[in-house]
Amino acid sequence: MNDTLLWMMGVPIGIGIALWYFTKDRFDNAWVAGAVNVVVGMMILAGVFYGSKGVATADTEIWSGQITAKARDHGTYEKPYDCLCRSVQSCSGSGTSRPCSTTQKCETCYETRYTVSWNCKSTVGGFKIDSRDSTFRSVYNEPNPQRWSIINVGDPASKRASYTNYVQAVPESLFKPSAESLKAKFASLTPKYPDNVYDFYKLDRFLTPGYSTPDAPAWNADISNMLRELGPKKQVNVIVVVAKTSDPNYEYALRDAWEGANKNDVVLVIGSAEWPKIDFVRVISWTKNELFKVQVRDAVQDLGTIQRGPIMTVLQEQISTNFVRRKMSEFKYLENEITPPTWLMISTIAALLLGGAGTYFFMTKNSRSRFGSRRTLSRGPG
Repeated sequence: MNDTLLWMMGVPIGIGIALWYFTKDRFDNAWVAGAVNVVVGMMILAGVFYGSKGVATADTEIWSGQITAKARDHGTYEKPYDCLCRSVQSCSGSGTSRPCSTTQKCETCYETRYTVSWNCKSTVGGFKIDSRDSTFRSVYNEPNPQRWSIINVGDPASKRASYTNYVQAVPESLFKPSAESLKAKFASLTPKYPDNVYDFYKLDRFLTPGYSTPDAPAWNADISNMLRELGPKKQVNVIVVVAKTSDPNYEYALRDAWEGANKNDVVLVIGSAEWPKIDFVRVISWTKNELFKVQVRDAVQDLGTIQRGPIMTVLQEQISTNFVRRKMSEFKYLENEITPPTWLMISTIAALLLGGAGTYFFMTKNSRSRFGSRRTLSRGPG
């Protein structure tokens, strides 16, 4: 158990003891109220603690692959609905003035529904493109939607997948944060992390902050096509960033903004103050093989200019032979360093204190409470 949580558990224990101590002379079962406050308080603390930890470590990564099949599926099912409804009167008591009420009772009937859905399968999961649901069998004659018709087996496919990211919750444990001045300097050149999957399974991974590139669709298509097989084989996602700068410190500003990227990412960062000249090359990746990053960097730097074909070749060859993805289980040790925000801890403790105070006032003001007040027997004269 986390050391911080253990210390916090002392709060409900202290509240329970205090509640028992200040009410034990008035109530025989004062210890029950104290025990209940301890148990409930500890449950609330644990819930808030682990709930906030779950929020802090929740992250998504991109899975890449290709379409493997598509199908038009027909089906049927029985849908229940209320039928044969009638009003039923019921009365209670006796006599002519007894109260009566009217309720509605219905039977359950079923209607046959006919469905058609257009789906496709991929190495990263299934996608429902469209569907119809009708009481008429003629729905089976609906024409295929255009979006489903243009799908081809082998098309690149991407999908967002949730995972637990311990590093995201405590990034300073692995990455030294860059200076605020550096972040401000490159703010206009720091794009949002590309995880916006659109049109069911498409994703753009080529970013050019500071530039407008007419051939961006070709870059995105090449990256996606490269990942059709590399994605499932190496469990990798590739992002290419070409920024209008000659300052290699840009790498750190981008890394901080993206919180180190994801565990399966290979982010190729190219600095170019004047397109297409390459001023610097960096690679952001969690790969176990550090030599992989050096080899990609040097091979792209040696090109001298930004060239789509050769850069794609370098990435494909190096990822195929040298990329080794890290598993998040390697960073599970960071779990003990994750603590809820201070404001949340203070708010939770304050709520527990208020709850304990409320219980105390309820017990002392309600002499007929279920805790059982203690009464002193008085003796008569003599």
